[in-house]
Amino acid sequence: MVQKLVNAGQILKPTFGEGFLNQHAGRVINDVHYATVELVANAWDAGAEHVRITWPSAEGAEVSFADDGSGMTAAEFAQRWLQLSYNRLKDQGQFATFPRGKTRANRRAFGRNGLGRHAMFYFAEEYVVETTKDGVTSTFRVTRSAGETPLQVEPLRADVASSSGTTLRAITDKTLITEDELRDLIGSRFVVDPEFSIWVNDRLVRLTDLDHLSYIARLNVEAVGDLVLRRFDSQMAGRTSKQSGVAWWVHRRQVGSPSWDVFDGPLVDARTNVGKRFVYVVEADCLASVVKPDWSGFYSSAKTNLARRAASEFIRDDLRSLTSDFRRDRKLQALRANRQALEKLPIVSRENVAKFAEEIQVRSPTITPRDLENAVEVLAQLEQARSGFGLLEKLAKLAAHDLDALDGILAEWSIQDARRVLDELRFRLDLISQLERLVESHNTDELHDLQPLFERGLWMFGPNFESITFSSNRTLATVVKEFLGDRVLKDERLRPDFVALPDASIGAYSTDSYDDENEVDGIERVVLVELKRGGYTISVKEKDQALGYARALRTAGRIGRDTPITAYVLGTVIDSFAEDTSSEGETKIIPLRYADLLRRAHARTFNLLAHMERSRFCGLIDSELSEALDPAQLEMSLSNTDDAA
Repeated sequence: MVQKLVNAGQILKPTFGEGFLNQHAGRVINDVHYATVELVANAWDAGAEHVRITWPSAEGAEVSFADDGSGMTAAEFAQRWLQLSYNRLKDQGQFATFPRGKTRANRRAFGRNGLGRHAMFYFAEEYVVETTKDGVTSTFRVTRSAGETPLQVEPLRADVASSSGTTLRAITDKTLITEDELRDLIGSRFVVDPEFSIWVNDRLVRLTDLDHLSYIARLNVEAVGDLVLRRFDSQMAGRTSKQSGVAWWVHRRQVGSPSWDVFDGPLVDARTNVGKRFVYVVEADCLASVVKPDWSGFYSSAKTNLARRAASEFIRDDLRSLTSDFRRDRKLQALRANRQALEKLPIVSRENVAKFAEEIQVRSPTITPRDLENAVEVLAQLEQARSGFGLLEKLAKLAAHDLDALDGILAEWSIQDARRVLDELRFRLDLISQLERLVESHNTDELHDLQPLFERGLWMFGPNFESITFSSNRTLATVVKEFLGDRVLKDERLRPDFVALPDASIGAYSTDSYDDENEVDGIERVVLVELKRGGYTISVKEKDQALGYARALRTAGRIGRDTPITAYVLGTVIDSFAEDTSSEGETKIIPLRYADLLRRAHARTFNLLAHMERSRFCGLIDSELSEALDPAQLEMSLSNTDDAA
């Protein structure tokens, strides 16, 4: 049986517990720092020029905040104080509301949801509001409550007045922070606008009074003059960023509004902790001649750009040093997330990725940890695909025994250059090692096993092919396929820039030629590499076939008559009648044993690598990279994380 409700049809209403306001307003009524900042911010939003704070040294005395802003009528006060989650943006807009006759441009309001009006409850359970507008001062008592309402407002009186503004006062029941601490707190948060003055116990908070809180630098900008930069650290990131960023002063007056966009884009995201925490004031009296009449900004000029650029570069470097620990942690996290990919890279490539992870955070402070990890992953993949360095062109010209010239070369290189060469040498020895295991085997797949390796190993054929400008040429490969006709294997999965035959594969490589205006105007040189399967013997027939490929290229008009073509035919054994190099015009056919080619390549790299190994260029320089790749450091980090949890 369903129990019958008493007073059926009556509307049941929720009630408010004693802790409602604590949860609703949060730190605004639970932290003296937030409470005082919110109360001063309310004066800012009301268009005040002056705020006077009475600050007691002990509990049981009066604390008050008085401003000369626009004030409120009795009806406006009732609407704003009694409406929970009051939407200031909707009702009053995003800019401050100034008293009549005192309108100023570009003062953006702090308030959005009206939480700041509860800040006086930090000091006491009740407080008094005196607000003046339109010739009337309305006085109310606001008391904290529970049950049907979280607060009660009692109208006390209405008096005739000629000014405007709002005063909030209460008898505090707490021991507060000291007057000096309050001055530092308020000053560091509201110092950007010299026309918004704050008095604490009848003493003005001046910019120079806050020098102990600031870092001061002086810049002399050529063709502009002197700039004085002050950096303030609020120590506590508030919930708004209106009073952070870079403020420009000329003759003790603010120009425009504070912003992190100083010259060529935001230095930091104003929504981040760093963006909310720091304030820079740039005193630029030297720019007085380029200030707009309404003081909303500077006229665009060479002088303005030079000053903005100099300030931006200084502040960027300053923020870089201030946030180094934060960036280090995010960099370390991104490197650890890509540890497996990094371990496959040579040393200098790892360093390049680590340097990138640092620099991208400086250039793009808003990048998220996830995006940073993705960026590091992409760069690691690109580094893995690299195939050579121009510096090795010098080394390629050295005979294997001519290491005496090495000291002279190293004298011209930086540490990074030398380590870059060392990494390439490691890559080349690894390539030689792979080829040595494959070339003698009858089971080796020339197309899939050998050809990709030789594509990265043209340097083995001699110094002329060190240049990284040689690349596979699909057009030339197509001509060779048409020349061979039915002999070419048909398989759509095969690379179109290789020619697959039953007993071999052919790769066509070229480097571009350029005209006097540095535009590509043809092909400068062609290399054909025909790889026979393991155990294959090269005869005169195979050499003639290679000559046929070269003729086909010239006949098809793809290659000029004077363009050099070098065709290498590689196999396990060379018939005694086919050992010599053949020539026809600018075409050369060179037969080579796999073993001879690899022995030659090995001699050109091994001794040099051994010499470099003994030098001081080995090892990782980047400390975060070393830590990210160190198993012991990783285990320790995970252990610390578990302990913290």
